Amino acid sequence: MAESELCCRLCGSKLSTGLVATDSRHCCLNSTPIAGTCPEHGPVGPHHIVEE
Repeated sequence: MAESELCCRLCGSKLSTGLVATDSRHCCLNSTPIAGTCPEHGPVGPHHIVEE
């Protein structure tokens, strides 16, 4: 079974989910966990991702 890709809800770009997507909490300048990194918007939280 193939794993679905995570994309940025704001622009549709594929998110990087390597080392940045950890339990670090720096999204949106608050305590939201980082779910991935968008090439356009930087670190994004779970509220900014969609599955493709």
